[in-house]
Amino acid sequence: MNITSLKSKGIRLVLCSLITFIFTLPFHYLFQIIPVSELRPASALPPAFGLLFGPWGAAGAALGNLASDIMLGYPPEILVIGFFAQFLYGYIPYKLWYTWNRGELTLPRLNTVYNLIKYVIIISINAFIIAVLLGFLLQGVGISNIFSFSTLLFASNNFDFCIILGTLIIIGANLYGIQMYKPKKTEKTLIPPKIFDGMLILAILIGIIYFIYTALAGTDIWWGIIAGVIFYLLIGAYVFKPVTREVKERTATIKISLTEKFIVIFIIIGAIIAIVTGIVSFYTVTKADALHFWETLYLNITLILAIFYASSISFLWYIEKKITKPIESISEIAKNYVTDSNEIADSNYIISKFEQYAREESEVGILAHSFQKMINDLNLYIEHLEKVTAEKERINTELNVARNIQRDMLPRIFPPFPKRTEFDIYATSIPAKEVGGDFYDFFLIDDNHLSFVIADVSGKGVPAALFMVITKTLIKNQAQLGKSPEEIFTKVNNQLYEGNDENMFVTAWIGILEIDTGKLTYANAGHNPPLLKRTGEDYNWLKTKPGLVLAGMEDIIYSQMDINLKTGDRIYLYTDGVTEATNGADEIFGDEHLQEIINKEENLSLKNLLTYVKEEIDNFVKDQEQFDDITMLVMEYKK
Repeated sequence: MNITSLKSKGIRLVLCSLITFIFTLPFHYLFQIIPVSELRPASALPPAFGLLFGPWGAAGAALGNLASDIMLGYPPEILVIGFFAQFLYGYIPYKLWYTWNRGELTLPRLNTVYNLIKYVIIISINAFIIAVLLGFLLQGVGISNIFSFSTLLFASNNFDFCIILGTLIIIGANLYGIQMYKPKKTEKTLIPPKIFDGMLILAILIGIIYFIYTALAGTDIWWGIIAGVIFYLLIGAYVFKPVTREVKERTATIKISLTEKFIVIFIIIGAIIAIVTGIVSFYTVTKADALHFWETLYLNITLILAIFYASSISFLWYIEKKITKPIESISEIAKNYVTDSNEIADSNYIISKFEQYAREESEVGILAHSFQKMINDLNLYIEHLEKVTAEKERINTELNVARNIQRDMLPRIFPPFPKRTEFDIYATSIPAKEVGGDFYDFFLIDDNHLSFVIADVSGKGVPAALFMVITKTLIKNQAQLGKSPEEIFTKVNNQLYEGNDENMFVTAWIGILEIDTGKLTYANAGHNPPLLKRTGEDYNWLKTKPGLVLAGMEDIIYSQMDINLKTGDRIYLYTDGVTEATNGADEIFGDEHLQEIINKEENLSLKNLLTYVKEEIDNFVKDQEQFDDITMLVMEYKK
């Protein structure tokens, strides 16, 4: 026993003593019945404290009662025997609770009808034992005999207040999580536990026999002494019965069960009924004979409590069996199913658990059947979802492959022509979805001609990506044949238009640079006009003749224009994903804004320039989702 444990037990002993003393003393002066007894609501405390705190609670209650008896001036024999009787009164319920050999052994709690019945039986046995003990005591000191109103009053008082107040104390202690005393399990016993049970039964039989004997033959001093000594010894021996079963631990968080809520309601109703009965009896029963008055009052309360508890326990048993336990079991089963929902194999087991309730023709049966149906439906849904998810994963995998293929089709190594110092070029493309319809391209047609292209396919996603691949391939094929920009677009337009049942189209801009002279020949198929920066000047829109989009109409003749680039001149190409980027206020980035921000940082390197423009777009749209592909290309002539 460590110091902390001893200190904790000592505190409980002192508190139990003080509470018992405070609740005992006033009633002796206000409601005295006989010279050594009075109306005692405090009689609910020793059994309650004994159940909660074991021998420490029982001893504390006995000490508090002893202090009260000393202040009242009781003789020494009453004090000694009374202390012993009060200790037994608090200790016997504790011992009975933990040596009860049926059901699950738990800390005292009235959370089931079984535990409530167990408590009522323990209190009834304890009330009888203590009444007989006190009857022997009063008979020994010549105040009354064991068969008297006094003995009946003791039994009624103890039973009534343990039922009215003791139950509420036990419930409150559990509700507020008060730490209870848990007895240690005894592995080996020298005396079989059933011997102790026999002692208790024998003591009760002796009390009953002597009680009947006194009623029929009158009081016999010697027989009374013999019976009293044997009774005391048997009861005293019973308290040493060892606890041979493991006590179930209480969970850290106390959950009030549905059954317990019903029990609490009925206990409170019973207490109110008993108190009202006592008040009514107090003002209606004749007070000519004080002993008869209190006997009648107690009998009225006891009778009302007995009738109420007999009917309540029957009703609560039915409620627990048919409603509360099934509902709590169904709730627990459903909770476990939610926890194990990924384990499809457990469903059959859980459905079988519901079966015992689903067979009942009641609301509980309907509820259980509904859960069974829900689980079956959920299993089908999960199977379908797994198939859909697998298909979606397959599609996502294929889209990732398509994105990689599309990305690899665009030039991504910069500088692309390390040995060519006459020009520099850089480009980026950020699709709005996994794959996009924008593309750029640049390639050397021969040693003196560089072709660069930017285009935007209508729509997004896979269809646009497929159309983009076709368009890019056709344009590059035509350019490598040595055709001019206008010839390239005219030929590609007819090729794309053929079999274009989906009515898709492409906006595109192509330029072919004659490297040694700086002559740039270009054509526009409905695309955004580029920005041209001359050395020492700002970016300005490049004059161009916009033609019709590619694949829009057959046999369109496109025209081309040309300009001469000088050293340091730059041309910036982009798709409408740049200028049509939209913020939360539905404002678009716009052509003017693009020209304004690009002129603020006009001397950046090609790569940094495109990075800067993308950052400005992000700052503009903020948290809005990108809805269109963003593609940019910039070329600088250095010869």
